[in-house]
Amino acid sequence: QKVQALFNFPGNFGAREQAHPGSSQFNPQRHTTNQPANMSDGRVVVRDPGNARMQIYSPGGEAVATWPVIPGGFNSSNAMHVGRGDTLLTPLIVDLTVDVSEWRQGLQRVSPDGEIVDTLLTPDTGYERPRLEARVENSVSINSVPYSPGEHVTWHPAGFFIHGISRRYAFTLLDPERPVRVEREVESFPVTAGEKAEETARTTRDLRYTDPNWRWDGPAIPDRKPAFDGFFPGDDGRIWVYRQGPGVERDDPDYDPSDPDSVEDRWRDTPLFDVFEVDGTFLGTVRAPLDFSRYPRPVFRGDRVWAVTRDDFGVQRIVRFRVVPDTAG
Repeated sequence: QKVQALFNFPGNFGAREQAHPGSSQFNPQRHTTNQPANMSDGRVVVRDPGNARMQIYSPGGEAVATWPVIPGGFNSSNAMHVGRGDTLLTPLIVDLTVDVSEWRQGLQRVSPDGEIVDTLLTPDTGYERPRLEARVENSVSINSVPYSPGEHVTWHPAGFFIHGISRRYAFTLLDPERPVRVEREVESFPVTAGEKAEETARTTRDLRYTDPNWRWDGPAIPDRKPAFDGFFPGDDGRIWVYRQGPGVERDDPDYDPSDPDSVEDRWRDTPLFDVFEVDGTFLGTVRAPLDFSRYPRPVFRGDRVWAVTRDDFGVQRIVRFRVVPDTAG
């Protein structure tokens, strides 16, 4: 089944194709926090931090190799990247022996035949995102304050970091040959009372798993959402900057008020993406459907976007979207 392309900016996600769930020897749901990477020869690489290794699959889903090249015990929702010459860049904590408050993130480069090349430290300006902590004896849990500005760093396939702090709409393409600073005058969206209540309940529940007596004793949830909330480089080099749009309320049929661990999940941010060329030229803003998910990391390629959605029964599907003009203006 094919979808005809209709593409312009600004726009919306339009028609979509669904890949129906099926069976395979490669089960991505086993690696939900360690997204796979695709190499140019069709191989699929999956992080397996529980066993301190990368698992390599053929294009047909057969396990073909194991590379013991990553430190164990560190799970990350940050994606691996494939750089020039099929070099893999996988996120890691440079020194896991220090206190969690002193962790420094980096990218470990691995050659296409499984040899460690080096480690790149991610840019670090010293900015500390507002956070909340629960500590009991030797256990600690840390949550960022919902909707607080963060420091965002990601790797661009052209070989440089994208970096920005979302207190304002400004970020830098740290190309060593030609760095580019991008700034826009964009008003952020308000955090509704319903969104605040829901995030307060969810954060309290999560931190009480560590400390049952935990109470909110840190910074409050901001009144407005951050200027942006992440960078998504496309396969074609374009940069998709995610923004949390207006909150939309809808029913939550799974909420069980009799279950103390159940928290209502009624509010959704309208997913917005500002799209830029690799030279910093702004193309426009694209609005995605409410069921669009950033996790696992979507694939952006021209006017096509591949992402995971979840239906009313919780079944995940990979959906191919196309971008279409916003005829409503």
